[in-house]
Formats: sequence, C-alpha cells, structure tokens
Amino acid sequence: MTTKTWDVREQFRFPPSFGVPKEIKNVAVTPQCEIAEKEDIIQVVGIYHITCHVKFEEGEQEHHATSEFTEIEDLDLQGEVGYFEYAVPMSIEISKDKLKEGSKPTVHVNHIHSKPTEKMSIEIGWTVHCEYEEAPEPEPVKPVVEAESPNPAEPMEVENPNGDEFELQFILDLDDGYTKLSFPSNNVLVKQKGNGN
Repeated sequence: MTTKTWDVREQFRFPPSFGVPKEIKNVAVTPQCEIAEKEDIIQVVGIYHITCHVKFEEGEQEHHATSEFTEIEDLDLQGEVGYFEYAVPMSIEISKDKLKEGSKPTVHVNHIHSKPTEKMSIEIGWTVHCEYEEAPEPEPVKPVVEAESPNPAEPMEVENPNGDEFELQFILDLDDGYTKLSFPSNNVLVKQKGNGN
C-alpha cells in the first residue's frame, strides 16, 4: 500500500459586525469524494467539508481586501459563538500505470488544527492521506549469458575433487564392444605372419 501525504491550510474572515474571532470551539474536516476514470489517470474529486464553531469578542477588526482569505458571510450565531460550514475543493490525480488494476484510492484526513490569527481571521489546517495499491513492477528480463572464461585466452579450470581417480573411473565406465581395424589402401586383407605359422 502506498500513501501520499500533504498539508492543506485555509484562512477564514468574518463580517466585522460579529466582532473579533477569539477562540475556535470545535472544528471538523471530512473528505467527501468520488473516483473518476480518464484516459490515462484516475482522478479523486470532491470536497473537504469543514464545520466549525468560533467564539467572538467585541472589538473592531481591520478589513483587508486580500485573496488569501475566504470570506464567510453567513454565520449561525448563538450568543458569542458562531457556526459555519464550508467546502474546500479536492482534486487528486494518480497515473493509471501506478495503480493496481481493480483497486481504488482512498482519502482520509488527520492532524486537524485551528487557531485565530493576528490578521483577525482564523486558520484551519489538516493533513491529507491518499492511499492506493501500487501496480506490481514488471519482472525484469534476465539475459541468458553463457559461462565463459574471465580471460578468453585462457581455458577455464575445472576443479576435480577426486584427482586422476575420477578420470580413470570415467574411462573404465565406458561400454566395451568397439574395436579398431586397419585396412591397406588396396582393400586386400594381408595375412600377418604368426609365431611358427
């Protein structure tokens, strides 16, 4: 199983009429996603669904028009505590050749943390874990190499644990029944003189 991990952070600002965010009472981040298959990639698309309770206190906050914050306009306020939900887009791509055939990636989050910032906003962060089964590595093709002498000019030495006895036994084990006859080139059998004949 392979796990890819990364961190996500989002900063949220609220209407000045709510006051200054002082404390995050509780926060949850829940991934909600589905798997989409494209030509050569598997795509995990969805959202990180955030729910959060923020405690406010009276005070003026400077309003900075900047794109680094997500503006939360709609808060369910009960006393000093406001509740909001937000969806952060999620898109994860995995190459098809990295994923084991028939398996699907899964996504979960942990290490959820939050804090008020000096810029009169709050920051929520979490760690994403995307897990999937990797495709097996193809077996490398091993070339067939004939054993050869390290130095081609010299013949390989073959160790003989039994010395000459091994070679002698080999000769003795050969089948009998083969003889060698010599014939003169005129194909006439010459009678050899025997002893006294």
